[in-house]
Amino acid sequence: MAEALPPHTGEAWEAVLRFLGQRSTMTLVTADEDGSPYAASLYFVHDGQLRLYFLSSPESRHVRHLAARPEVAVTIHGEPWDWKTIQGLQLTGAAEPVEDPEERERVMARYREKFPFLHELPQALAHARLYRVTPRWVRWIDNTKGFGYRVEWRLG
Repeated sequence: MAEALPPHTGEAWEAVLRFLGQRSTMTLVTADEDGSPYAASLYFVHDGQLRLYFLSSPESRHVRHLAARPEVAVTIHGEPWDWKTIQGLQLTGAAEPVEDPEERERVMARYREKFPFLHELPQALAHARLYRVTPRWVRWIDNTKGFGYRVEWRLG
């Protein structure tokens, strides 16, 4: 089972959790052995500690990168046209496969609830593995609070 991150509370933390619940896709940035970056857009679910979970093929480019370099960067954002409505999350951390069967079941139940179309993809799911991004640094940007408003957390 993954080590629990310290609990966080407060208005900004709660805003981040609400924001994540309203988003489907994250951009995951990995790097190969030479440090060349690669970005992939992936569906995700999250937990209350801001751990992000995604399904992917073990043969995908971004997952192959994780074997050599588990450090990742992630962004999650909407598509605002007005600077006053910009909200987004930036984070860095480590990604790894979920090995614990209980954690996998719990997260997959959340995944199926958020993405009901998964029942239409049994072959893809049979081939996919579940991965966890554990954040070490998080920045929340929320221009609805004022231009340049941001909160940062250092975790774990």
